[in-house]
Amino acid sequence: MATVLLATYAMRTRFEFVLVGDEKPFLRAVGEEALREVEELERLLSRFRADSDISRINRQGARQPVRVDARTFRLLQRALLLSHQTEGAFDITVGGWWRERGQPTEEKPPIGAHLVSLDEESQSVRLLQEGVQLDLGGIGKGYALERAAALLQGAGVANAFLHGGTSSAFAFGCDEEGKLWRVAVRHPTSDQILAIVALDRCGFSVSANDPTRSTRPTVHPRTGEAVTGALLAAVVLPSPTDAEAWSTALLVLGAEGLQLFHQQHPDCWALIVTADGQVKSTGQPNGLSLCASTD
Repeated sequence: MATVLLATYAMRTRFEFVLVGDEKPFLRAVGEEALREVEELERLLSRFRADSDISRINRQGARQPVRVDARTFRLLQRALLLSHQTEGAFDITVGGWWRERGQPTEEKPPIGAHLVSLDEESQSVRLLQEGVQLDLGGIGKGYALERAAALLQGAGVANAFLHGGTSSAFAFGCDEEGKLWRVAVRHPTSDQILAIVALDRCGFSVSANDPTRSTRPTVHPRTGEAVTGALLAAVVLPSPTDAEAWSTALLVLGAEGLQLFHQQHPDCWALIVTADGQVKSTGQPNGLSLCASTD
């Protein structure tokens, strides 16, 4: 069996693909096509690129509808649905507010999925209030992995592990030893391995608040304040897009969000490390090995 490793830098992170199969030239050719899809999605979705769909929406969307690429439109539809499913804990309008203000104020920020209007017929986006800014950083990597995996599978690749910045992953098939691909979840302060998860056509995402670093924190959509209820949230779902959104939502909601997650995804798995270091989880998919006691 041949193994091909490919990588690119996009969405301010490093994407890496590991492909396993019989024909190395075929794997490399298809893998490079999948990487180009990731790079194209960055061109469409990155708020850091002035010509991206998201930047155009942020500049013009409060004044007029902005027509976008079909991939951008579908992702925005997905994001608004996920905002509803997570009861607003995942929200693509939060990042722009934090970027502009830097800290909470008494003024109510223009935050909420209800401020984004999508028109299916014209495939256009309208922002319903001045100051609304979209930021797909909390879901874009998962979507890129999902699109790349679909391209690989459609071309006939049987075994692959894909990740974006090690915080989001998707895998199908087996590694070079014939075993399911595995990822580890580590405690954010002790570095203890909490769980080892085998991924079989599943997406994985982990979101964390690192108390030892002064990076921009995750912001609570309802208050505009930095999240303090959880240190880490990890999720396994069939879709890496959904997994990335839910890991962010659970970081916001804390342990109380596990019930909401279980109600909507009873056969899937999620884990939270609370602010005081306790480990809570729900569900146990096939191939999951728990390395620490959880409630």
